Amino acid sequence: MLKTKLIFLFSLLFFLFPSQAIFADSDKELEVEVARTEVYFPEKITFIFEGKTQKKIQDIKVNFKTGERKTLQYGYMDFVQKKDSDTVTSSMDFRINTQSGFIPPGSKISWGMIFYFEDGSQFITDEQEFIMLDTRFDDWDYVESEKIRIYYRYSKSRANKLLEESNLLIDEMSPIVGKFDEQIRMTLYNNYSEMIDAIRSKSKTSDRELVVAGQAFEESSVVLVLAGRNDVGTTTHEIMHILVGRATEGSISLPLWLNEGLAEYANRDKTVSYDLYLDWGIGTNQLKPLSQLLTFPGDPQLTLVAYGQSRSVVNYMIDNYGVEAMRSLLNNLSEGMTVNESILDSYGIELETLDSQWRKSIGAGPYKPRENTTITITNSNTVISESCRSSSLFILLSIVFFAYKSLSKLDYS
Repeated sequence: MLKTKLIFLFSLLFFLFPSQAIFADSDKELEVEVARTEVYFPEKITFIFEGKTQKKIQDIKVNFKTGERKTLQYGYMDFVQKKDSDTVTSSMDFRINTQSGFIPPGSKISWGMIFYFEDGSQFITDEQEFIMLDTRFDDWDYVESEKIRIYYRYSKSRANKLLEESNLLIDEMSPIVGKFDEQIRMTLYNNYSEMIDAIRSKSKTSDRELVVAGQAFEESSVVLVLAGRNDVGTTTHEIMHILVGRATEGSISLPLWLNEGLAEYANRDKTVSYDLYLDWGIGTNQLKPLSQLLTFPGDPQLTLVAYGQSRSVVNYMIDNYGVEAMRSLLNNLSEGMTVNESILDSYGIELETLDSQWRKSIGAGPYKPRENTTITITNSNTVISESCRSSSLFILLSIVFFAYKSLSKLDYS
């Protein structure tokens, strides 16, 4: 009988599978001949089973999870059990190119099956693990240390350089984020055309205007990086995201300005682009209050301003209050405090006060909401229309901004 069922997602607080297989009545309830997966990246993972049983099967459920996620994913196999023999064949496709089901290459996937028989008994298989690679290419190799593994194609010397920088970064940032045992896995792509199908899309506008140089997936301990002249900065930036995610235990209260600011603080090859956008943001009153930067604007230009702002704020916090206060802040977030509560407890001031202190330190002045301001993006041309006053500073910064915009823009995630 062929049965098709939808795949569902739900959260569990307990373990994904038992550590040992358990059986309904005896170890002869079901004979497992084939239990494997086939990856067709970036479209799907196919789970496959072949075996024998004399008992009538009602359902075959596949349980799986990615990395250290607390979210269990599961679905039901389509299966055929022949009446004239004990043979069972079954499979299930899981789409990995959707927003809800997206799984990045380099992810460790744990999976197993539960067989439900019509007599009410069950058979649970042993858990299996595998690393899901980008199967569009079959020549992946890797270099690794205890802390990180880097998958690469062709450029071993570059991979070794990034491995060295990553190890230094992890050691240097340990006073802020602590130490962890789980290995980070990174995939290094040679060019953007190879990488674009492996990244999670943000928005159509962002995809059109910004080249994504890297992405981090905290729960999977996975990093994707585009090789090139900025790859040391990209790698260390993205790895810091993993470390911050671990330090805060994936807290939903972690604001994006703090996450991105810490990633840029850890960046071992900082570029000046964010500083230029920050200067432009100061001159045009585009600096949002920190309380409004829980997420970043959808506009690509204002996104780059927000990156520059975040980097500057975190530098200010560490320079003036020390790494101990930042470590305390991350720990508070991991314990479930809000960002406002965490800053008050760790720094002794309100978020609004911190924002004001930082603005004063860079000469930005207090935030004043702007009216009738629009920013229109048309391909590579940015048009800024506003009703506010013009000044020589604004004109100068605008010239710098538009000149710099002609250069390639890289976005870290």
